[in-house]
This record gives sequence, structure tokens and C-alpha cells, in this order.
Amino acid sequence: MNAIAALQLVARHWDDLHALRTSRPHDAWPPASLQAYLRTVEEYDPADRSAPVRLHVVDTIRIVEAVLVALADQLAARVQSSAVGPAPADWAARGWTPADRDRRNALSAADSTDPARWPFVGTRTGRQAAVWLAARVRGDAGPFRPLTGGELDEVARVASGAAERVEHALGIRRRSVGTGRACSCGDELLLEGGDGRPPSLVCRACARSLTLAEPAAA
Repeated sequence: MNAIAALQLVARHWDDLHALRTSRPHDAWPPASLQAYLRTVEEYDPADRSAPVRLHVVDTIRIVEAVLVALADQLAARVQSSAVGPAPADWAARGWTPADRDRRNALSAADSTDPARWPFVGTRTGRQAAVWLAARVRGDAGPFRPLTGGELDEVARVASGAAERVEHALGIRRRSVGTGRACSCGDELLLEGGDGRPPSLVCRACARSLTLAEPAAA
């Protein structure tokens, strides 16, 4: 997933994260006891798991927001040009006409309130930071210089981590963990799941796959 796609994922699912704080969460992944889970699918759905997962979602919102806003602050300090100031108090002594003063003040007001600008003060959300960062990666027009290769790499690294946290909290990312059990071909069986679909045992060497709604034959 590239930086723009990762940032768009965060922005798109920001409301979903907030909604999940008070709704039934997805199952934790991986299961608390992997080997026991391989023996019984029922263990994957424990009766009381809501509070810890809700806290995990709250932590995800807090961490992703803090990281993205901090990155936007740091990047804007480097790439965002200063806003045009208003007409100086001594505009008349400088030979400016009232029309010159008014034009400068109008330009200053428009530049300082340009919605493309990143605000250094006030409430800044994770979604707001994700949208702003994606625009910088795309090179959208505005009072900015283009990002350097190093800056693009920095955004890509942070965006990837943020998107992974969001996907994990929402249960929309399928992941795999080793089981320590061998497939008939000799390679290790992996347990895949965590995205709301039925978990399965897979072997990447011989492409064997077994959905765990079925008997988990060796």
C-alpha cells in the first residue's frame, strides 16, 4: 500500500474508529491460546472481550492522531511558506496608496485563511492530518514547496504504520501467525484471520488451505 492509499484509508475509516469505541468490537487476533484455538473454534469467541478491545481502539485513535499531527506539524514547518503579512502601519509614509493598502490586506487575509494551509494551533484531528499529508504527497497546489525524496519516504513510513493500526483495530486486515505445526509437505502451517472472515490454516509451500469451520485434520 503506497502512502496516499494508506492515508486515505485512515481518513476514510476515522469515523468508523470512533464508532467502534462504543459498539461491539471485532475478535482479538491472534487468539489468546493459539494451540487451544487449533483444537476448538469456540475459543476464538470468548464471552467477555468488549472492554479490552474498546480500550485498544481508543489507544489506536490516540496514537494515530498524535503521530500524524506531529508529522504534519514538522513537515509544514519545513515546506509551508509563511503567510503574506498585512499592509505595514507606515504604509502612507512608504508611498503606498489606499488602494495598495487594501490590496495587500486582502491578499494577506486570503493567504492566511487558505484552507490548504496546515494550522499549527487549534484542534487538529487524525483525519485532517491524513488528508493534508496525502495532498502534500500528491503535490497539490498551495503555499508549499515539493517534498524531497527523504520527506516522501518519511510520510510513507508513518502512513503505513498508521494504516496498519487502523486496519488492526477495525478487524479489516487479514494477518497470519505461525502455528508450530507441520503440513504434510513438511512446511509450517500458518493460521490466517483477523479480518472478520473465517480463519484458516494455510501452507504457503504447497498452497494447502483448511477453513477452521471444518475439522482441523493434520
